Amino acid sequence: MKTEVLMPMLGEGITEGTIVRWWKKPGDFVKKDETLLEISTDKVDSEIPSPHEGKVVEIKAQENETVAVNTVIAVIDAAAAGGAEAREETPRPAAAAKPAHASPPPAPAPAQPKPAPASPPTAAPSPAGAMEVEMPMLGEGITEGTIVRWWKKPGDFVKKDETLLEISTDKVDSEIPSPFEGTVLEILAAESQTVTVGSVIAKISAEKGAPAAEKPSAPDKGRNVPVPMSGSNRPGSTAPAPQPAARTNEIPRRESGGRFFSPLVRNIARAEGIGKDELAEIPGTGLEGRVTKQDILSYLETRGAGPSRPAPTPAASRPAPPQQPAAPARPAPSAGEVTEKWQGERVEVLPMDAIRKKIADHMVLSKQTSPHVYGVAECDFTAVLNLVSKHKNAFQEREGFKLTINPFILYAVTRAAKDFPGVNASVEGYNVIRKRFINIGMAVATERGLIVPVLKNADELNFTGIARTAYDLAMRARDKKLNIEDVQGSTLTVTNYGVFGNIIGFPIINQPNVAIMGVGAIKKRPVVLETEQGDVIGIRAIGFLTLSYDHRIVDGELGDKYLQRVRHYLETFEEAWM
Repeated sequence: MKTEVLMPMLGEGITEGTIVRWWKKPGDFVKKDETLLEISTDKVDSEIPSPHEGKVVEIKAQENETVAVNTVIAVIDAAAAGGAEAREETPRPAAAAKPAHASPPPAPAPAQPKPAPASPPTAAPSPAGAMEVEMPMLGEGITEGTIVRWWKKPGDFVKKDETLLEISTDKVDSEIPSPFEGTVLEILAAESQTVTVGSVIAKISAEKGAPAAEKPSAPDKGRNVPVPMSGSNRPGSTAPAPQPAARTNEIPRRESGGRFFSPLVRNIARAEGIGKDELAEIPGTGLEGRVTKQDILSYLETRGAGPSRPAPTPAASRPAPPQQPAAPARPAPSAGEVTEKWQGERVEVLPMDAIRKKIADHMVLSKQTSPHVYGVAECDFTAVLNLVSKHKNAFQEREGFKLTINPFILYAVTRAAKDFPGVNASVEGYNVIRKRFINIGMAVATERGLIVPVLKNADELNFTGIARTAYDLAMRARDKKLNIEDVQGSTLTVTNYGVFGNIIGFPIINQPNVAIMGVGAIKKRPVVLETEQGDVIGIRAIGFLTLSYDHRIVDGELGDKYLQRVRHYLETFEEAWM
């Protein structure tokens, strides 16, 4: 029975998508949930799984073609499912190739589902008796990851659940356990290489103590290694790629300022003769200043008639453009240029690792996006520290970890956000998105840099719940055990620079939040205390609270009232709240 494959809707309000690449062609067999094609929209690039199992009979939409949602793009013959895979002779595209079986299996193999979010790498048997380790999916919507480090090399023995490699995505670094026990036979993706989810990255013999196969070098030219890659840091690929997709790379996927250009936008730019420098000057109305199809079409309508800007459209149709300066068109110097510049000097050139690059880009983006305003409040932590001292032994015996001042701060920040929901918001164009839930981002210093795990639904937790969750997130952040969901969705952020002894600081807002609370070191100081008998000098534990807020929607009155409410809750913390 022949069934039609429709162009899927990849998000609310998305009416069309551009076909970047077909992973299967007419005559190929495809399993249910196996990648069939790759689609790009103004919002996201996605690999689309096949909704049916069978033989691809017809492709109705070509690569680089823009197609409306629910349009028929392919036809699959589901009746050809029985034994069709074994008869397939045509090699698959290099990005999805798997070693061919020496002889047909007696029955069709079961469909291999995509890995679940934050799952360990999957494994599949290879014809040589080895097991294939695939790039795992580290969260919903994550399509690729960069290999930071291999903890094992060919010839090494690895136990099941022992760390095999470390992977970095846009949100988190994770240590990936081996899905089974055996000897590492071959590594198919090198360190610093960006690899698509589901690609084979290593082979392991499942037999205990099995001798290692010949030591591999980097994947050779012509080798059918399924390692499709995308992104600005993609190394040169040795596998042949379809020509239309290669042409879009004349304009980089991501400019030096950090903005992403979808294949659809790059195709329009190439067809209209717009170069990368001119494209970089077009203001974008998408997320983080991304140039959408409408932006480039509006620019083309007014091209040559004056300063480049999107044509006005009704406010109801799309959000107004965020007020951001244009990103610099000049690309950053290459590593070679930097090294040559400092040759002969007493310096050490240290390339940024993956997570430091992401921090750098995120901080620049925040400063370009939000006009920062700062407030400072002096807070008396004496009452809170007395509670810590009073309950620390019982708390540790009951919970298994130390009671510190951090959960008191998180509790006060959350409670004050309930009182002043204007700081628990984000900005999209000229719209304010006020959140009815409170997710607190907690800045955690690690050896790899600053990571911000998110304490979800803090407004629904009591003091003990906040303490337990915060401790768990902090430990997993330092041990590289966070999932992608653990670092997404913050609505308000707290950073405690006081742990290093600094009394005051002005942190940068964690986008897309509009406020971040900073806590300085707590020091004993002489202060004036008001009593019924008059003013006296007393020794109190004093620390400074700072609030950085986005002046687009948080005015001084709101920022100052929120900051003072946090101070009030800390200074008058009630034992009953614990």
